[in-house]
Amino acid sequence: MRIHALTTGTVKLKQAFLRPREGARRQLDLFLPGPWSAPVPIHCWAIEHDGRMLLVDTGESAGARDIPFARFEVSSAQELPTALSAAGLSIDDVSEVVLTHHHGDHVDGLPHVRAPARMGAAEFPFIDTPLSRITRRVLRQPLPPGFAPKPLTFDDGPFGAFPRSRSLSDDGRVVAVETPGHTPGHLSVICIDDSGKHVMLAGDATDTLEQLHARRADAVAPDPKVHVATLGLILEHCATNPTVYLPSHDPESVTRLAGSVTVG
Repeated sequence: MRIHALTTGTVKLKQAFLRPREGARRQLDLFLPGPWSAPVPIHCWAIEHDGRMLLVDTGESAGARDIPFARFEVSSAQELPTALSAAGLSIDDVSEVVLTHHHGDHVDGLPHVRAPARMGAAEFPFIDTPLSRITRRVLRQPLPPGFAPKPLTFDDGPFGAFPRSRSLSDDGRVVAVETPGHTPGHLSVICIDDSGKHVMLAGDATDTLEQLHARRADAVAPDPKVHVATLGLILEHCATNPTVYLPSHDPESVTRLAGSVTVG
């Protein structure tokens, strides 16, 4: 098995997004003046295993529009096809795409891919709520052209600390698990690498490893209690299964992947 980090540009995030206050200011601060982070990566992931190549997310595109709490820096030369080529891979060899959730920096590269895509079944009704539709329109964040992933259901029973899962490979070494919080249908993909360690491609379950240890809900989670409960579940899984934890925007994710550094 080989897991590749693919970087499709960077994004600056408002500190109110990364370290939100509790209560009414949790989301209000996103739209008020405040300090920004340094640029952080926009990662997606390619898994080569058992003669197939699975993509987890597709990254951002050069057409990304800034929003009040995120400023994107993506060129056409940083989009998915070039990111794959830089890793010695071809977009024509993608067998399937699994999307952690529906936000643009995780799905906007999808038009580049001809392979079928899936996304957690619980994400679809959330996308169609009036609030989600209005938010996409106001923030000018449309879903990409041809966005039509199929629902992924979790009917394979427990996997580690996660009560429901879905195997993505015949040998059970690539597994999707439910990690709701950032969005209601958010999922993560866990790979069992050749040494037996778990490699968790965590999407936006958290922005950093520090946030996971802090059990801190983010500023956009519809229900912070659900998010915090999921972080506890992830930490429980890491406590019993040596796990390399890789959020998509953590500047340290590539280093942890290269060094196979597990959650301490």
